[in-house]
Amino acid sequence: MATLQYTGVFALLIAEIFVFVLLILPMPTRWKRAMITWSSRSVVAQRVLYAVRIAFGFILLLFCDAVMRLRKVEQEKHKARLVDEHALCQMKVQMFYAQRNTYLTGITMFLGLILISTHSLIAQLVAGDGTGSASTTPRLATSGPGSSKAENERLKGQLADVRKELEELKKKDRDMETLKKQADSSHKEYMRLADECEGLRKKLGAASESKKDA
Repeated sequence: MATLQYTGVFALLIAEIFVFVLLILPMPTRWKRAMITWSSRSVVAQRVLYAVRIAFGFILLLFCDAVMRLRKVEQEKHKARLVDEHALCQMKVQMFYAQRNTYLTGITMFLGLILISTHSLIAQLVAGDGTGSASTTPRLATSGPGSSKAENERLKGQLADVRKELEELKKKDRDMETLKKQADSSHKEYMRLADECEGLRKKLGAASESKKDA
């Protein structure tokens, strides 16, 4: 019975190795996406995963039993001093089977955890690639002849707006130059009038002084 159980564990280990190699095998993203999608949505795959989880529970029990048997055999080996070759050989056989069962169940559980993590990681990566390709599809779809014509019309409209703004800026520059010239002429006229006013003041001051002297 025990041999049949560990034979099933070994078969599960081979199946895990096969699936792990299938996951890390280089293949087109489309195939890998289809495989991951099938394993995530298929009813058969979900039932298989459920059965594997139950099997992992039994494997955990077998692992604990194998560890206990291994410790028991080691304790008996240290306590008993066997002289008979047949008894010594029997003890070594028990030790071998206990170690084999421990390694077999432990590696099966460890590889199962690695397989689950690898499946989740690849599913996330494939989902990210699918999202990226889906986001780039509209861009590719809008790069046809119709979109090129619309793009040209949009660029022409933007160019017309830029030209209009440039003309307005040039007009403002001309108005600014006109205002600057008017300001310069006004300043010159103001200075001229100020000089004339100052001259008149001096003449009036001189006339008033001459009258006082007379």
